[in-house]
Amino acid sequence: MQHPAGNDDEDIPAPLCGRCLRQPPPFTASQAPLRYSFPLDRLIGRYKYRGDLVAERGIEQLLADTPCPWPDIDALCALPAHWRRRWQRGFDQSQRLTDRLAGLWKIPSLPALQRQQSTPMQQGLSRSQRRRNLRGAFACTRPVSGLKLVLVDDVMTTGSSARAASECLLRHGAAEVRVWTLARTPER
Repeated sequence: MQHPAGNDDEDIPAPLCGRCLRQPPPFTASQAPLRYSFPLDRLIGRYKYRGDLVAERGIEQLLADTPCPWPDIDALCALPAHWRRRWQRGFDQSQRLTDRLAGLWKIPSLPALQRQQSTPMQQGLSRSQRRRNLRGAFACTRPVSGLKLVLVDDVMTTGSSARAASECLLRHGAAEVRVWTLARTPER
């Protein structure tokens, strides 16, 4: 998996983390151009939990110069929120982020996943609790057979959501799944 801060030298492959070497994830690569720390964590929190559209504009400015790390992909797929969470927030931040990237990168957005279980929020849960929380949480709603997909989300912490969603897409025939998140929580 690519280092959370990205890879500055295009010719040098990004290193694998120790956890990925011990337990390889189902996705083949991940990239997050930013660290989830102050002040970005506050900006994302204002947007995600308070529906602050001014914060969304700030996030869009951060994305403006973000190049597509994988030009050979077929489509972007949001890591979806459950309908109850979308209803409570008034939007799905991952789908909005996916649609924005689709426009910037000129790659189609394919809403192929559905969150079929309303799981407790992942924030504050341990790695094992997150994994248990997500069992059977996703369903594939569109054909993905043979497609190279990029799963898009706002923040990656342990990667449990990305793992569960990637496994679902691969079970339904996706050729490959990579993960792109706006930010990555720094390792402790």
